[in-house]
Amino acid sequence: MKTVDILTVSLALNNAQVWHKIQNDFICTKKTCVKIPEINDKVAYLAGVITGDGHLTRSKRKTVGYYYIVGIVGRREFTEKLCLLIKEIFNYKPGFYKDKRKNDCYYVNIYPVAIFYFFIELGFRSGKKRNLRVPSLIAQDALLFKHFMCGLIDTDGFIDKKRVHLKQRERGFLKELVGLLKRHLGIVSSPPKINYTDGKPYYYIRFPFEELAMT
Repeated sequence: MKTVDILTVSLALNNAQVWHKIQNDFICTKKTCVKIPEINDKVAYLAGVITGDGHLTRSKRKTVGYYYIVGIVGRREFTEKLCLLIKEIFNYKPGFYKDKRKNDCYYVNIYPVAIFYFFIELGFRSGKKRNLRVPSLIAQDALLFKHFMCGLIDTDGFIDKKRVHLKQRERGFLKELVGLLKRHLGIVSSPPKINYTDGKPYYYIRFPFEELAMT
């Protein structure tokens, strides 16, 4: 199984024809220098957050090249904490903005192309979120998977009566989570069940929160 390290990200940037250079454990482009981290618990948590309430977007510039964004939405206190986490992981301070269309909703925009391709190489796709999967490097490690689940619960889930309720559009993704919860953490979850929100089908699973907290 491939790893995601500075050379992997550098190769992806070469394939995308993005000029850059490597300085120790940093990748520098014409605009930014960001640290490329090891896949650790903080990266896994952030990956869970992006899976829940984030997106990767590549859009064409009016002139030459592309804009690259890793974006995350959430409440102010949560997104403020995410900015600190992103600074710690990548040595980069992201943009933090108020969403004027919604009350108490903010968004974090991460612009460096090296961070965009870090998550692409980890297993994310740009554009609409379809065919979701737990990144393979995280899915094979129990501790990383636990932190991924914490990030996913903080965005797409809630806790009620000591049970986690996790809702997603994709039944197959929830089935994968059910299997990994059992295999890695010994947690028995309900199978995915269907619910409708504004006439749209969603699926959800439930499992004990205390068991996740204790593992």
